[in-house]
Amino acid sequence: MNLNTSLEELSWIPRPRILALRRLALETVGDLLRHYPRRHEDRREFRGFPREETIGPVCLCGEVAKTRLMRFGGRKIFEAVLEESGAHALSQPLTCRWFNLHYIQKMIATGQQLVVFGRVKRKGPRLLIDHPEFEAIEDDEEILIHFRRITPIYPATEGLSQRVLRALIFRLLEQAPVASADVPLPPSLRDGEDGNALRKIHFPQNDEQLRKVRDHLVLGEFFRMQMQIVAARAQNSARVGCRHQSHGLLAEQFIAALPFAFTSAQQRVFNEVKHDLQVASPMNRLLQGDVGSGKTVVAIAAMLLAVESGSQAALMAPTQILAEQHYAVLCNWLDPLGIRIALRTGTRQEDNAALPLFACGREIPGSARVSRVGDGVTPSRTFSQTDEGRGERYSHRRLPHFEKPWAIYAVTIGTKKRRCLSPKARTIALDSLRYFHNKRYELFAACVMPDHVHFLIQPWPKENADAGNVIFWSLKELLHSIKSYSAHAINKTERERGGVWEKERFDRYIRSQPDLIEKFEYILRNPWDSGVAKPGEDYPWVWAQDDEYRVKSPFPRDAETNTRDACASRKEGEENAPQIIVGTHALLYEGVNFTHLGLAVIDEQHKFGVAQRAKLTSREPAPDVLVMTATPIPRTLTMTIYGDLEISTIDEMPRGRGEIITHLLTGDQLGEAITFLREQLSVGRQAYIIYPLIDESEKLEAKAAAKEFEVWQERLRPFRCELLHGRVASPDKQSIMQRFRAGETKALISTTVIEVGVDIPNATIMLIENAERFGLSQLHQLRGRVGRGAHTSHCWLVSSDKSTETITKLSVLEKTTNGFEIAEADWELRGPGDLLGTAQSGLPELKLGDLRRDAGLMRKARQAALELLENDPGLDCPENQRFRDLIVERQGQTFSHVS
Repeated sequence: MNLNTSLEELSWIPRPRILALRRLALETVGDLLRHYPRRHEDRREFRGFPREETIGPVCLCGEVAKTRLMRFGGRKIFEAVLEESGAHALSQPLTCRWFNLHYIQKMIATGQQLVVFGRVKRKGPRLLIDHPEFEAIEDDEEILIHFRRITPIYPATEGLSQRVLRALIFRLLEQAPVASADVPLPPSLRDGEDGNALRKIHFPQNDEQLRKVRDHLVLGEFFRMQMQIVAARAQNSARVGCRHQSHGLLAEQFIAALPFAFTSAQQRVFNEVKHDLQVASPMNRLLQGDVGSGKTVVAIAAMLLAVESGSQAALMAPTQILAEQHYAVLCNWLDPLGIRIALRTGTRQEDNAALPLFACGREIPGSARVSRVGDGVTPSRTFSQTDEGRGERYSHRRLPHFEKPWAIYAVTIGTKKRRCLSPKARTIALDSLRYFHNKRYELFAACVMPDHVHFLIQPWPKENADAGNVIFWSLKELLHSIKSYSAHAINKTERERGGVWEKERFDRYIRSQPDLIEKFEYILRNPWDSGVAKPGEDYPWVWAQDDEYRVKSPFPRDAETNTRDACASRKEGEENAPQIIVGTHALLYEGVNFTHLGLAVIDEQHKFGVAQRAKLTSREPAPDVLVMTATPIPRTLTMTIYGDLEISTIDEMPRGRGEIITHLLTGDQLGEAITFLREQLSVGRQAYIIYPLIDESEKLEAKAAAKEFEVWQERLRPFRCELLHGRVASPDKQSIMQRFRAGETKALISTTVIEVGVDIPNATIMLIENAERFGLSQLHQLRGRVGRGAHTSHCWLVSSDKSTETITKLSVLEKTTNGFEIAEADWELRGPGDLLGTAQSGLPELKLGDLRRDAGLMRKARQAALELLENDPGLDCPENQRFRDLIVERQGQTFSHVS
């Protein structure tokens, strides 16, 4: 047995336990041994029951004296009364309560010894713990694993109790070579720990040993992380880059024509960027600055340096609204300089000059021009003209009653009984869809969700088709192939039997280009829109054609109709190619061709996953990379998630910006804000009114923009109000924003779709409902939409939540408008878990380390990694070769050079 041994190979672990462990992503011996305790309980000796409330949770042990189940209306309450050992007349029992958890009464019986963990509170004469964690102590041969020692408490799941999990790990520690799991450390970080660190972290002998072994393992985690960061930085420096040699005349003309002067901070940062562009190694720089500090102007000046040297520049924004705003600003400022600019989003492609690049027609990201359905090809069946014009739609769970040549279909296939696909199963499903791509159909986009798949396909002619009567693959044949091919592989991998897939559903029969674009974007956004993936997090089971080359079809009529051959050569007319391309994620796909990408600017970089950013920047020769964020980075994170980047900070605000005054309101004080809002609108100002949801939710107690829109229309009549959110069609979004910019619309009722980048100087009021539902940094970003002109602005934070936590959080915004102070406060309130997200950074996961608590250890690990790779860059010394495994590609994923 070794650390890579699959748990399935251990005959003494029952199959149900294997399935439960898999839900915790524990597949191997090493995975289970590194499933560290979330806390420990000292069960060597229990103190007596408290006589009063406790400030924090406590661990107690007692015997169940009695139990009872009570009903109050629709609620069930189960109570277990515990008495401490050696109880006497003055002893006070402890009551444990569980609400609406009927299964608890089957787990607790009179006479049992229970260990409970929770906060004690007083209610009248009784001492209570509501919903405590508990464990029954059984007097068996394993009692010394669970009792009379410092006992580990693990993250668990249904079907896997603490007792079972603890016993499994205890047995593995006895059998597995735990010393090989230790991360090698250089002499400067060694603290005398031996090879028993894993055993000690699970079952320490005392508190001092637990502290020491935790520090040792945390140092190992941090050292592994820092070795990857420092190596990535060195690797990026070694790439072949572009030396942008220019006189800087374009940038000078641009800066001189601005209606304001650069601040000293902007000039300092521009000089840093200019220096990086002039050296041979690729720039990899993070530009951070508060909302409205002037980061975009610096980025434009940098792009002009690249353009003057003969390179292209790209500006990628996270939303279509922000991309269009950047495009409008660039056209306004750079047209006098004769700069060719293009906009490339999923639904809008525009140029400020005639370009042959997209002369073949409007392109779809990841595809060429989509031919009109049925054009120029002999149909496999005959249809009347009246049938073709009806806008056909297919009923759910039914094969379409007809199929047309070169038609494009959006298909959804769910799993049987809502079966949740494991990561391996999702990979198999995606590979199965790709397997038949360019063989039996063209696959435009695919997304494998935990319990269903979406994909967009165009069936192809069969290989053995008669040239005079082209026969296409039928949907029935194609879907049978996909489902059977993937189901067999999934069941084999997961050692299960039976069907995997339900009957397919046809969401849409694609009849037009906008139709296709809408479905294409829906499929690619689905993991993030549905909440399966967090914003900015990478989701590997989404696929578009990206950089795969198309193969010409052997059928003579195909070139007239098939999307693979519809466009003219992309090399044609490179001399007239756009010099600056602005876009959203559409820049990542094949629809955008870069002739010589020299500088990639990524705005609000935290909105993109690592894989998305790397797709734009991992070209050869390597482009220079400037990533921008208006969410200032806490200092500890600059050593970790952004550790391979040079940091530039604009810490000075431009002159002439109006003051922003922030007010906290409860729901019943909203009338004050409405009165003030009407006064401001009457003198020509504009307002944003923000809600956390689009529609009302039964699960969340929060107001929704769609429902409240009508209320605001009545409140603000006769001033014009409009509704904006993520589900508004893209052309309508453009029209709404244009009317708001023009001042025709006075109040915009919206969700956080306007969170970043929207710049309308006349908007001076920001009212945020259910403010407690937003993070501090997000609230600061929203507040940054106002205060962009000379007028004083007001931000009203409305919340009916009077908890101490909410009041503390919102008070930070009331006291300061400094984004750096707010970022540090957010770090303190939320901790590193929400802010770091190592899954989106490409860094190794932290299982024990806490970036806030263990900042000192992180500094030690970083210093050690820097010294090691500076003295021995190739790790060639015999004593250093053991560190090579720390920076080798892990599980097929490389650490991206853009963190």
